[in-house]
Amino acid sequence: MNPFRMKSSSIFFKLAIAFLVIILPLSILSLLINSSSSRTVKSQIEQSLEYRIHTFVTGIDADFRRIMRLRNELLSDSDLQVLSFSRNQLTNFEYSRAVLRIQEKLRLLQASSLYLEDISVYLPRIQRNISSRGFVPPPTEGEVQSLKRSTLASPIVYWNDQYLIGGFYPESYGIENNDLDHFLLLKMTLSQELLRQSLEELYETDLGGSMLLQADKEWRIASGQPAAIEQIAHSDSSKTLLASMDDSDYGNVNVKIGGTSYKVIFEKSAVLNTNIIAFLPEREILNPLQKYRYLFWTIMLTSIFIVILFSYWIYRIIHQPIRRIVRAFFKLEQGNLKVTLKHNHNDEFGYLYEQFNAMSRKLQELVHEVYEEKIRSQRSELKQLQSQINPHFLYNSYFVLHRVAQMHDVDTVIRLTRHLGEYFRYITRNGLDDISLGQEYRHTKSYIEIQTMRYSRRIKTVCAELPEECRDIPVPKLILQPILENAYEHGLKDKASDGIVNISITLKDHAVYLSVEDNGEDLKDEHLLQLNSELQQGMNLETTGMLNVHRRLQLKYGKPYGLAVDRSPLGGLRVVYAIPIIKETHHVQASDH
Repeated sequence: MNPFRMKSSSIFFKLAIAFLVIILPLSILSLLINSSSSRTVKSQIEQSLEYRIHTFVTGIDADFRRIMRLRNELLSDSDLQVLSFSRNQLTNFEYSRAVLRIQEKLRLLQASSLYLEDISVYLPRIQRNISSRGFVPPPTEGEVQSLKRSTLASPIVYWNDQYLIGGFYPESYGIENNDLDHFLLLKMTLSQELLRQSLEELYETDLGGSMLLQADKEWRIASGQPAAIEQIAHSDSSKTLLASMDDSDYGNVNVKIGGTSYKVIFEKSAVLNTNIIAFLPEREILNPLQKYRYLFWTIMLTSIFIVILFSYWIYRIIHQPIRRIVRAFFKLEQGNLKVTLKHNHNDEFGYLYEQFNAMSRKLQELVHEVYEEKIRSQRSELKQLQSQINPHFLYNSYFVLHRVAQMHDVDTVIRLTRHLGEYFRYITRNGLDDISLGQEYRHTKSYIEIQTMRYSRRIKTVCAELPEECRDIPVPKLILQPILENAYEHGLKDKASDGIVNISITLKDHAVYLSVEDNGEDLKDEHLLQLNSELQQGMNLETTGMLNVHRRLQLKYGKPYGLAVDRSPLGGLRVVYAIPIIKETHHVQASDH
């Protein structure tokens, strides 16, 4: 039953109706004003941006139309013709004068446009490349082939991070036949920086951008937000824009990129065969309407303040005490049995609070009794399970030591006894049930060293490093050794060579997943299904090994954790530990140093 459910005749219902009557007309009026202003301002900003783009396109078309005309005139220049065809007939003085005149013409042509960075003319017959800055190295074959793609319909080509306009004589209007013998080769290099600076003038915010996009999408020059530019140029989300540019010479569309809506305006340059594109986030277009939003929220807050004044006395008398007791029940539900309530007035709520406090005290007593009984039962079972594991390793260890001693391998005996000493000191140094995962992992490495001496000729063990954030996790003792022993003694018992035991670690969802796997060849699907069934149902818990470890982990961490088994990519059994990442280092024994 909901304690806050109210009848239609209650004061809260009446206050709610009064609140709506007061605030609803004001809210509707403010929303209508804001909506109308939004449409007007948005339209004006879009028209302003379209005008800037149109002005930019008109200017750049006129500039490059003049550049193309001067290019054609330069290709027919008499000094260039003389140098190309009559160099041997010129004296050195005449040759120098002709070169100086050509350089002066190149400099004048370069100065005639803001966007020309350099101009050079290559004369293949005399192997000279004259630039506005002097003589420069001849163009490469790749550069020549790129310049041949420059035509009147699409004059700008992209090559080696440069934007170029080419020209040839003869056939200066674009050549498809690469075998023609050209007497002149003209190259105009455009300034990317100045083009970008011009594009920056098309938008007035750091969140917008603009670009020159070649009609066939072979190149682009952009300014503004790199991520938005990349997606507008190539992303599937901009298919509407690309289709509009193919169908029309100008227009505007809405494009949504990365959760942000953009207003994109474009116009085509007939001279350059490019689309000039400018885009702005729609929220930036509506920024001038902030004052209307402030007015709307001022009205809303004023209305809320008036309602608060009307309902405050109801809140003090009825609602506040009820809310306090609901919060107390919520804390009680979360496990805080020490919560108590105080009431300074001798009324019905005072009696209700006293009864709640009495109930809380009684729950504390009952839970304490049940908890102590459960802890005693679990610790008894844990001691019994762990005692089954401790002797198991001892048998194999002394067998290995006996065999090495018979071989009179003193060094190996010394190493083995040292590792055995560290091993038994670890399991017998105190009566604590828990240890840090870092200490358990170091102990496991000592165990691996001992087993490596036993199986060095036929088994290789790969052990991953334990991450720093996992080393202080409290875990039961001897949870890793039984699974490793199972891999050595059973999983790889028939492997005469090339046996592999791999230990890997993964962190995910506030838990550490430690995997022990081997490349044994005797694991059958029926046995794997039986193991899974026993782990899930808790069967055969009196045996040592895997089921023992699984039960100990679940006793400590609960049902979601423990062991899981499946077939390893190596071919054998894979056992995965699921252990929660908890930092209770004050309950875990410190390391020995």
